[in-house]
Amino acid sequence: MDDSAHRKPPARQSLEPRVSSVKAIITPGRRATEASALSQILESLNQAQRETAGFATDERILRSYVHALERLYPKTRFAMRLSPQAAESAAIVQATTHHIRPEAMDEVAITEAGLLRAGFTQPAEPPNGMTLRRTYQAILLAGPAEEQLPADGFDAPLARAGEVIGVLSAEFERGAEVPARLEEAVLMAATQASAAIESGRLRRESLHLRDYLEKLLEHANIPVLVVGRDRGIRVVSSAFGRITGLDRKELVAKDVLRLAGPSERVRVLSAFVNALRGREVAPFELRLPKAGGGNARLQFTLAPILESEGRVAGVIAIGQDRTEVRELEGQVIHAEKLATLGQLAAGIVHEINNPLTSISVYGEYLLSKLTRSGAEHADVKRVERILRSSDRIMSFTRNLLTYARPSKEEAESVSLNDALREAVGFCEHIIRDAGVSVTLDYAENLPKVNAVPGQLHQVFVNLITNACNAALAEGGSMRLSTHLLSHDRIRAEVHDNGVGIRAAELNRVFEPFFSTRRKGTGTGLGLSIVKNIIEEHQGTIEIDSEPGRGTTVLVTLPCLDH
Repeated sequence: MDDSAHRKPPARQSLEPRVSSVKAIITPGRRATEASALSQILESLNQAQRETAGFATDERILRSYVHALERLYPKTRFAMRLSPQAAESAAIVQATTHHIRPEAMDEVAITEAGLLRAGFTQPAEPPNGMTLRRTYQAILLAGPAEEQLPADGFDAPLARAGEVIGVLSAEFERGAEVPARLEEAVLMAATQASAAIESGRLRRESLHLRDYLEKLLEHANIPVLVVGRDRGIRVVSSAFGRITGLDRKELVAKDVLRLAGPSERVRVLSAFVNALRGREVAPFELRLPKAGGGNARLQFTLAPILESEGRVAGVIAIGQDRTEVRELEGQVIHAEKLATLGQLAAGIVHEINNPLTSISVYGEYLLSKLTRSGAEHADVKRVERILRSSDRIMSFTRNLLTYARPSKEEAESVSLNDALREAVGFCEHIIRDAGVSVTLDYAENLPKVNAVPGQLHQVFVNLITNACNAALAEGGSMRLSTHLLSHDRIRAEVHDNGVGIRAAELNRVFEPFFSTRRKGTGTGLGLSIVKNIIEEHQGTIEIDSEPGRGTTVLVTLPCLDH
């Protein structure tokens, strides 16, 4: 029976190492060079270790240690091979100084003596994916400049966690003297290479896990923060940066408390400390200032992150974007307020209009009578003031109803240019009294918009009136223009060179009952009504203004399909 017969494993089994002492066979004539040889071995293997200290593949590790042995023993042939079951590629990974014999290409074999040499107990079965031999059989061919002489050799296992994963073979001319400390060098190289393979794999797995987590956070559609014990932000999901408008790179290492406003920091700190102490923290909502202005509303759930020893290393905060929910809630509350205000306004207007009509009618009668009878000028002025006040009250009640009860008229196809022209016509007397020059710059062939004509008139009459009221005493001017903003959006602009609006007031101009005009000359509902109308038409309104440089109002509306 051939002693190289293969023994195939019925099942995977780890080989248990035994405590043993392995000594190289050194002739008395070489004892004087032991220290020098050992030093050279250590130096060469340390070089291989340095070469594989970073991110190294299994193949690179095998190659480095084979080259290290080749530097030490140039006349010896070496092969280092990994079992296909142990290799990451599920194929034999190897590094050799010479070509592998054809008959040995598809198997990784190790001898019983090689296992015993490395301290393993007598194996009952071959290592997983490998062939177990009783005696060593050469697997390497001679080089081009070498004689094809019979070769002897020995091997040592590559092992990981008590499991044999490969083999390191050394071959030399049969009958020749074994080089000094070759067996020790092979055992040391096998041990270091095994450790390097394990370390390399752990490093690659760690990098893979890190990349996996980064991609997971990158594509996760939820805001996530990982915060260290020092409150420094370690990880930020892309969703968090997208919602808040903050730069993710700038957030890393930033104190988490700096994300929140001053009034929120005590609550954030308390929740963070409780999570670090392992206490349960109820989900809480946080208002975070956005980079471009405004606020994002996020609801966070906190959980501690534990190290392997059980110590709390930090906190993970998993958020839920509540911004749109809060905005919708605000819109519902606003709608409910409008409904209540509408009912109240209808009653108020009814009660006011009846006596107000009498005041207006009798006021007109008295003004006519006093004028005809040649009454004192002061009395005539007093009656005129009564009429102006009644008109102002009447205008206020109309605006109040408009604000509280939006029009229910049906929308139709409307030319934005025509709506602007008609609004200018309605405001001729206001423009004339203000002494404002008007420039019209309407784009041609604009698509139409789906709108209620009367409401568009109301929008532009209000904007033109505001521009006239803000106009300079002398040299006041206004420019009305339209243009196609994109394939589905059209824009109208109303620009004046008036006094402008301060930044503090600009943020409030759309608030109901807020007015920049002097007290007693405005109701403060005009722009709020305009904003409601534009939003009902699925449009937007923006105001760009600076004190002393005038104001530009930008109204953008969706186009009809054309």
